[in-house]
Amino acid sequence: MSRAFVKEDDGERGNAVADIQYREGRVEWLKIQEKKLDTLLNDPKSKKIKPELLEKWIRQTQEDIEKTKKELGYTK
Repeated sequence: MSRAFVKEDDGERGNAVADIQYREGRVEWLKIQEKKLDTLLNDPKSKKIKPELLEKWIRQTQEDIEKTKKELGYTK
């Protein structure tokens, strides 16, 4: 087997590993954002935040969750 084929296979394997690591990172990010949203919506301490700021954070977090779910193929 030519070294050219080995290098190509190594590159493909590296790309596959990078893709898996990226996806795992996005899944972890989604979990963090979902926990953040739950805290913003349900934690009594969040009621101490200015209402307009709280609404902004909730909206941004919801948008990020939706974007990440689409990226991961969780929603259509």
